[in-house]
Amino acid sequence: MHTPGRGAQAPESPHVNQRTIPFPWPLAVLAAALALPATQAVRDLRADRLLTQSRAQQQALEVDQAIDSQRAAVTINPRDARLQEALAESARTLWFFRRTDALKAEADAAFAAAKRLSPSWPVPHYEHARMYAFREDYARGLTLLQGAIDRDPNNAAYWLERARYLDLSGQTQQARGAYERCLTLNSGVGECRDGLKALEGRP
Repeated sequence: MHTPGRGAQAPESPHVNQRTIPFPWPLAVLAAALALPATQAVRDLRADRLLTQSRAQQQALEVDQAIDSQRAAVTINPRDARLQEALAESARTLWFFRRTDALKAEADAAFAAAKRLSPSWPVPHYEHARMYAFREDYARGLTLLQGAIDRDPNNAAYWLERARYLDLSGQTQQARGAYERCLTLNSGVGECRDGLKALEGRP
């Protein structure tokens, strides 16, 4: 059996001089960060296509298919206020005719989501108010409409809507004030002028 002499060296392990290469964590984090916007962009594109599809279906009076497309869009991108608003308005319209609790709840929830996702946007408040005014629940309509007026107090259309709800609920003095405010903001709104004239002589 051969024994290495004093000056001989045992064969070196093939792993002794190899350096450990550190994992490039900064690059991995950067890659992940770059992937997130790309993923979101794909979701946005898919959801927008479904929204466009739903509008074509609405024009073709395919109302059930249209709302299904909007539901699918919201499922893909639930944090898009526009999608929530579109779904809310469709559910509201179907509720007008079908009067089901499920559609009412769906509309309320989607309007609430649109408001939450875009706190400064007045449109969901305005459209939500119209949902209840259509059913002659003017008290609820006025409460919801106030959210639109708070966010866009110089919008004459919101004051016209407020005046109509007040007028229809028998609150003549307040209605007169709302019509006047509407005309102050936009003297060309004939509905405000006509509404104010119709209140003449009423207490």
